[in-house]
This record gives sequence, C-alpha cells and structure tokens, in this order.
Amino acid sequence: MPLGSDEMRDIFNRTVVVRKPTYGVVSGYHELPYFCLGQPLEPSRGAFMVRGKVQVSPRFVIRPAHLNPSYGEIFGEDGVDRELSGRLFGFLGFRGKPVECSSEHLHVEHVDITVDELLSRKLDEMERHEDITTGVILTPESRYYQISVKRFIASVLDDEFGR
Repeated sequence: MPLGSDEMRDIFNRTVVVRKPTYGVVSGYHELPYFCLGQPLEPSRGAFMVRGKVQVSPRFVIRPAHLNPSYGEIFGEDGVDRELSGRLFGFLGFRGKPVECSSEHLHVEHVDITVDELLSRKLDEMERHEDITTGVILTPESRYYQISVKRFIASVLDDEFGR
C-alpha cells in the first residue's frame, strides 16, 4: 500500500541524522557514504542496516527528462517491485538546490544485535578509523528507509546552502 504525503512527511520528520560529514560536500563532486539503521523488517531478526553511497555533483548540465536514465537502465528489472523502484527515486531530487544526486553501492542486511548496539559499534568504528565522511541515520520505518536517506541528504545540502 503506497504511503500518502503526510505519512512520508512524518517519517522524514522523525528521522534522526546522528552524524553528518564534517567537510564541504557540494563544491565539486563528492561521495556521501552513509549507514541507515532501524528496527528489523521481521520481529525475529536483529537490527536493519543499509550501507550506501550517494554521489553528489554540481548540476552544470540540464538534460531533458527523456535522456535521464531509467531505474531499469541503472539497476536492472529482474525481480523488482515497481512500487519500490518509484520510492527509490523519490529522494533524488532537491528543488532549488543546484546539485544532482544518484545512489550507488547499496548493501542491505539484518544484524543480530539491537539498533542501539549497532549504532554504538558503528560510531566507535568510525571514530577509530577517523572517518569524517560517513553519515549515520536512524530511520523510524526501515521499510521506507529511502525517505530517511532523503532527510540525510537534505540536511547536508541545508548546511552547504543555508536556509
């Protein structure tokens, strides 16, 4: 069942961006790696985790919509739920921001520990590796983690462009 705009806005607003990159993102082309953590999709499993990277670049070229790649051209069509593919591209546009974003390198898994334990481990790991580039997001709805990723990207762009 598709979400309404109020439900999507609620997920967006309840998303917690725990950690953002600590360097300029938009000047030039950058990768924005992230971990999105949440409750498991099935109650008997551990925490839900998505590891991914968003490619951010200044928008120098305006392309006609028919020349933009489709979901199928980028990710393939095999075994894809059409409803899910539509939601995935929902977080790639940012009205009024002169950037282009694309998502790559997604890895989704369930981990056999709680969300709090996973969050603590990821933050400790990033501190040990002096990682200043990776974001950490807590999603209130793991099934719709793309909305939380959009919240993360929007918060980074807001830091770059101001409000």
